[in-house]
Amino acid sequence: MRKVLFVLIIALFCSGVTSSYAQDLKLGFISLKKVLDNYEKVKDGEDILLKEAEKKNAQRDKLVKEIKNLREKIDLLQDKQREKKRRELNEKVKKLQDFTYETRTDLRQKRDEKFMEIMKEVKAVIEEYGSSRNYNIIIDDTLLLYKDQGLNVTDDLIKILNQRYKK
Repeated sequence: MRKVLFVLIIALFCSGVTSSYAQDLKLGFISLKKVLDNYEKVKDGEDILLKEAEKKNAQRDKLVKEIKNLREKIDLLQDKQREKKRRELNEKVKKLQDFTYETRTDLRQKRDEKFMEIMKEVKAVIEEYGSSRNYNIIIDDTLLLYKDQGLNVTDDLIKILNQRYKK
């Protein structure tokens, strides 16, 4: 979809741009990957999610240990007691599976929400930056086959984002 949009934009400019308009056209590009890699809010968000994941992993490890201990005890029990402990084991295994699924879903949802929040901020800064400096177009560099580094505004955007985040 992005490639089609890019091709349409290029075709529009190539077919209908007059030489006087082309001289007034101000273009810029960014590396969105670099912006996200160097934006402090992204790093802080990743750290928060990592700490939460570590806590959840410790809880999961505790459940795994309980299951392992219960399995070892089952082997030593007689038939009547063994069946009762097997039901208990099955319940614990189900609890572990549910916990794992819920944890993954919750962490994925939090990550996605944080990403959308950050992308809104990045988009707003790009729009503000482009508007205040009279850019006609600022695009991501992933589709560019050739780019004049003089048009690269990535570092400016990273600087603005990090300054605003520190406030």
